[in-house]
Amino acid sequence: MSRVWFTFLLIALFGVPVLLPVVSAVRSPDHAEAFAEAGRLRSLIANTAALAALAALVAVPLGTALAFVLQRVPVRGAPILRGAVLAGLFVPLPVTAVAWQVVLGYWLPPLQLEPGEVAWRAWNVGLLPAAFVHGMAGVPWAAWIAGELLARTDRGLEDDAAQTGGTWAVVRRVIVPRLMLAMTAAAGWVAVQAATEIPVTDAMMVRTFAEEVYTAFVGAGGVKSAVAVTLPVWAVGVVAGVLALRRAAPPGETEPPSPLRVPRGATVGGTVFAWAVVVLFAGLPLAALVRQACGNGSLPGLFAEVSKVAKSDGGTLLVSLLWAAITGVVVAFVARRACWLAVRSAWFARFLLVLCVVLALTPGPVVGFGLKEAINRLLDAEDMVFGGSFRPLAAVLYNGPSPVPVMWAAAVRLFPVACALLWPAVRAIPRELIEAAAIDGHGPGGVWRLVVAPLTRGAAGKAAVAVAALALCEVSAGKLVATPGGDTFVLRLFAQMHYGTEATVAALCLLQVGVSVGLAAVVKGMFGR
Repeated sequence: MSRVWFTFLLIALFGVPVLLPVVSAVRSPDHAEAFAEAGRLRSLIANTAALAALAALVAVPLGTALAFVLQRVPVRGAPILRGAVLAGLFVPLPVTAVAWQVVLGYWLPPLQLEPGEVAWRAWNVGLLPAAFVHGMAGVPWAAWIAGELLARTDRGLEDDAAQTGGTWAVVRRVIVPRLMLAMTAAAGWVAVQAATEIPVTDAMMVRTFAEEVYTAFVGAGGVKSAVAVTLPVWAVGVVAGVLALRRAAPPGETEPPSPLRVPRGATVGGTVFAWAVVVLFAGLPLAALVRQACGNGSLPGLFAEVSKVAKSDGGTLLVSLLWAAITGVVVAFVARRACWLAVRSAWFARFLLVLCVVLALTPGPVVGFGLKEAINRLLDAEDMVFGGSFRPLAAVLYNGPSPVPVMWAAAVRLFPVACALLWPAVRAIPRELIEAAAIDGHGPGGVWRLVVAPLTRGAAGKAAVAVAALALCEVSAGKLVATPGGDTFVLRLFAQMHYGTEATVAALCLLQVGVSVGLAAVVKGMFGR
């Protein structure tokens, strides 16, 4: 497929759902009112920015330090710790929100007010708790991002540093620059997740642009306000992306690193720190869920509650896992093709950069609103063509039950993730191999089959896993486009958070955690460390 046709395909699949909200806001007769509400917009901007910044401030130091310890320091129980980090990637935000609601709302003592006033539990409501929960959810992602950057190193540079200054010279001259890059990437990811998702802010009653669009979806003002601020955010994001791309150096020759030679005290300290971080972001919420699901406080009560939700919703979870895996594979394939075309074309690279930045910075409910508009227009076109007598698109995209709208929403939101993971691998392909394949008479298809596909298979697998993990957790956009009977497991869990019993919600979360652990074991078996 040529670049022109591939460009139209990307616009149709990913661009239209984020452009239609802009069109809808501009065509609205009172679209200027969104900009006139300066005080309200400032409040939403402040809440969203503070939430994103505080979440990154919690997740990035803990995650990058954990990645450094697991990659470069010999610690006790490292396989278990790595498994916990990997399992954390598959835990949806609603699960994290429910678990920390239990910890903050029931395990901490209520705030004491003045005599005669009613004591109330404020620990699980507000901006700071929401930022903390987003930060805890971001710790495994920050650790995974940093771990990927620390997984390979310049062995010659490390040897030179070790000879001149020992272990600390290696840390200062080789590892710290990689950690700074990892912290920047992790901070961007955690901040974007916090600013564009709604499960945590919805549970803790924090007003952000994503939350406002979701709550005002059937009313007026939400989409217009979000578009009013999203447009400048897009512009700033594109400029930052261009500057980052220009400063990115081509990848050099790297090798898997060796553990650092550190004193025994540092090994013990690293082990204690790693276990403490894992207990904080995984062990404590898990204990809260187990305690909440027990109901009457007995172990048989826990088994009974989990068995009940496994019978009622276990099949939905497995089906949701299947759709998430398919979404991951499809999005990784499209992203790999897009990155390959971008490497060989400057204009397509600029287009792909703008598209990825816009998709990444668009709040999830805005994507859901735009996708719903796109589906409505497709159905209108179908009725015009077939006169209402033949409606296959309506059956798949609207009437349901169908997973396609939710999968489409996840693909729109997660395409930038796949491109970010695949771009370095595609860019690192030696030009000599491509030229040799061309000299041997192989066309673009042969170069793709013999050179590009084999050398990027590992990165494509990781991209598919990352997208599948996030697609399994996607709520903000999928909630608005899910067909009747087409809800995924995480959407059911999100609904139960609002009106279900506490023990049932905790049991649903434990069921999801169990599947996450199983997925982590499978992925670890496929990709190793």
